[in-house]
Amino acid sequence: MTVLALDFDGVICDSAEEVLQTALETWSVLNSDATLAAKVTGFSETRSAFQRLVPLGNRAEDFGVALHILSMDLDIRSQNDYDRIRVHLGTEWLDRFQYEFYKTRNRLRTDDPERWLGLHRTYPAFIDVLERNQQHTTLAIATAKDGESVRLLLRQFGIDPLFRDDLILDKETGVAKTAHLQTLADHVGCEPAQITFVDDKLNHLEATAPLGVRGILAAWGHNTPREHDAAREAGFPVATLETTEALLFGD
Repeated sequence: MTVLALDFDGVICDSAEEVLQTALETWSVLNSDATLAAKVTGFSETRSAFQRLVPLGNRAEDFGVALHILSMDLDIRSQNDYDRIRVHLGTEWLDRFQYEFYKTRNRLRTDDPERWLGLHRTYPAFIDVLERNQQHTTLAIATAKDGESVRLLLRQFGIDPLFRDDLILDKETGVAKTAHLQTLADHVGCEPAQITFVDDKLNHLEATAPLGVRGILAAWGHNTPREHDAAREAGFPVATLETTEALLFGD
């Protein structure tokens, strides 16, 4: 039996537009800079710059870090550059952005659920792979997203039967994906080395590698060729929608 742990955003769900809209509304609550939203939404170059920064973060507060970088027009060339800015912003700033981000998401989801759900898409080819192999696979979700949003979206996509509710491990499981994967191993009674972990963030694969899990980068997710090349250099397979079934199940 294969134990497959999947990140949600960027692996199962394309949430790029919802993340951007929620992050911008959160920014407007916390900052007097009213020009940033127009700059990001009105100029494709700025929007693309935001998307290139997303893979360098881990959690909701990192969307705020990305917007701060854009607002200050900072030059970020590496993970170390990004991490230095994140540390400089400080825990209080990060915690406040995270709090307001989830508050804003909850408001948007509650006030206009159809619009909120409509900001999300799935990756049909990957869902087809999961459905074809579900009978001999234990599927789990390991995500920094809130569980309520994940469950709503799984139902919206019609794929909630694929996942046991107790194997939807959300942001409350822990800050790092190591906590999610160790919890998953405990839940299903296996060693971490028996888990294949698919994420679109290279830093998540690197952080969890010491557990012994098999990490695979989802190239269809919220990442760029920069991360694809770095993943290969670090020894992680890079899966495309065309190659993922063979990589995961050997078919």
